[in-house]
Amino acid sequence: MRLGFVGTGVITQAIVTGLVRVGAPFDSIMLSNRNAQTAADIAALDARIRVCDSNQAVVDGSDVVCLAIRPQIAYDVLTELKFLASHRVISFVAGMNMNELKKRIDNTQDIVRAIPLPAVADALGSTTLHPQDEVAHKLFSLLGVAVEVENEHLFDCLSAATATMASFYAVLESQAQWLVKEGLAYNKARAFLAAYSLGLAHGAKTSDASFDDLVNQSMTAGGINEQLHHELLAKANYEQYQHALTGVLDRIEGRR
Repeated sequence: MRLGFVGTGVITQAIVTGLVRVGAPFDSIMLSNRNAQTAADIAALDARIRVCDSNQAVVDGSDVVCLAIRPQIAYDVLTELKFLASHRVISFVAGMNMNELKKRIDNTQDIVRAIPLPAVADALGSTTLHPQDEVAHKLFSLLGVAVEVENEHLFDCLSAATATMASFYAVLESQAQWLVKEGLAYNKARAFLAAYSLGLAHGAKTSDASFDDLVNQSMTAGGINEQLHHELLAKANYEQYQHALTGVLDRIEGRR
């Protein structure tokens, strides 16, 4: 497989790092030179990785072209590129739906949208894909879990779910600050909570139980988990989370 990346930011670096780390099979990886230092750092990972002089050179030297460019410049960049019918294009461009992509990449039918996250560098986390595509699924399954969805609404829903990253860390920070107020050093609070969260995530990933079942399994009648959970329920904290996600989805799908 000859891979190419138009755009050399955080996500490109994470994907290529992950592919090299897991020993993924590829013939070559072509990088654009927009961010020269990042491109050079990525190229240093493996002798099969090369920085090209232009975005078109990336396309010309690749079978699978990944679009890792910011939405603000995506239209201009795509207008300048010429694709072959044999190309497979995987787009990471937020907000550019399939119809818009097809208008600007009109010479190939193999177009996939994807939402890879930085954790792919360690072959962790999940990548959302639409539509179903064997090559994209195989590629991102090497880097964690690849989740294919049936339509763009569901793709947008999972995109909205990625808006929870900041709030996830904010919850941990809130717990850390509470521990600090009780006298624990911040570095110890952080170390405990980071490993604690990793353990919970690992338990969810390796279990077939629903999240609701895991909630119930984590509580004993009259116990401290039940106490905290019921207090948050009573104050509608979880309902607010869903309300906020709906607001994000409305923004993604152009309703606000």
